[in-house]
Amino acid sequence: MRGRIPWRKAILFAAAVGGLAAAGLGGYYLLVREGILRYNEFDRRERGTLKVGEAAPDLALAAYDGSTVRLSELWREKPVVLVFGSCT
Repeated sequence: MRGRIPWRKAILFAAAVGGLAAAGLGGYYLLVREGILRYNEFDRRERGTLKVGEAAPDLALAAYDGSTVRLSELWREKPVVLVFGSCT
């Protein structure tokens, strides 16, 4: 009949599209895992050498008002807890 797609062709087409999508996703995953592509271009994290329980390095951090605060100055006053995370 005219205008109808035979089931066999529709199933083969869906399988081909699904296979191409899976191959593309798998290739993208491998490139990200190997470091050829970056998952997030703004992610600049690197594995550090600081271990649990070690003192943090003396950092100069920008405050909300634009002034600079050094961790060594804060340590003199009271204990300091550093919390890192996403603001999104």
